[in-house]
Amino acid sequence: MRIGLVTYWFNRGQGTIGRRLRGILDGLGHETFVLARPTKATFHRPAHVEGGDVWDQTGVTRASRFQIPAEEYVRWADEHALDAVFCFQNYQFDALARLRERGVRTIGAYMWEAFGREHVDGARRACDTVYALTRCEQERYRGFGIDAPFVPWGCDPDLMRFRVSPRDREEVTFFFPGGYLSRRKPLREAVEAFSAVADDRLRLIVKTQGTQQGLPGAPATVGDRPRVTVVDGDLPIGEHLALMASADVVLAPSRWEGLGLHLYEAAALGLPVITNDVPPMNEPVRHEDNGLLVASVPVEPAPSGIPAYDPEPASLAAAIQRLAEPELRERLAQGAVRASTGRLSWDHTIAGVQALVA
Repeated sequence: MRIGLVTYWFNRGQGTIGRRLRGILDGLGHETFVLARPTKATFHRPAHVEGGDVWDQTGVTRASRFQIPAEEYVRWADEHALDAVFCFQNYQFDALARLRERGVRTIGAYMWEAFGREHVDGARRACDTVYALTRCEQERYRGFGIDAPFVPWGCDPDLMRFRVSPRDREEVTFFFPGGYLSRRKPLREAVEAFSAVADDRLRLIVKTQGTQQGLPGAPATVGDRPRVTVVDGDLPIGEHLALMASADVVLAPSRWEGLGLHLYEAAALGLPVITNDVPPMNEPVRHEDNGLLVASVPVEPAPSGIPAYDPEPASLAAAIQRLAEPELRERLAQGAVRASTGRLSWDHTIAGVQALVA
């Protein structure tokens, strides 16, 4: 088949999902084309589409703007004689419906923190299929009357080449994947819990890609804390993964997640994770298997109304303290490696995409 993908095309969750999905479809023998959607004008890198590093690929068309005109969708689909189009977080329901009217199959993925009941009719009109990447998302859609097939995400074997051998060293490094420091990232709470553990062996790397408009940046939030280092700004994929792999633990509490790609990256790298015991984080991370799940405190819900949680401070600090000990770290790291080739195997993702296309 000839399949198009409409997606962000840079180092962000949606772009990474789109790029890896394209790799699966190519591997299944389909011919793929990308319509790269520029970022919004309010994003800290406005109208951005990446053209270097792993994003330097053939068959990529840069769209004219974030809100792509319907005629542009149609022209792109006609130019490449597309049979189907995958889209991500795309609420241009009228434009996608135009593609359906022309016989192009439209397949949509929406992250549950942004998809509400008010979007159901539009998504049904725009998409032949809406699929889910987490079980909690699938259940939410079912409550809306949408029968969404489940495509399990997993650990792309390409990530595993960054895995490093166990380190025999006194220092223990925790890695906080801050992304763009949106409201779902409890950075201050994580740093305070880390600082509450009085162990000079422990180090924390706070890795961010920048800051969303109106939110404080990492240096301002963290302040001048001992044992805490901020690495701010986007990195090439290989450098980012190498930095993450150099750590011993991924400290990843979150008020909510859409998918949480860093949780799968941690498993692929053989790193234990600390995160909240709420969905979807507790789907890839299992307590005492490949990580530690901590108690949570309800806070203001996410934009779509799904529950949101802060990590409970004492529970988070206790988990950090426990993972300072090498025996537990090694056991959970082995669990991460097992998960990456077992229940989180990329083979499951390939099979899910293949069934979806079929």
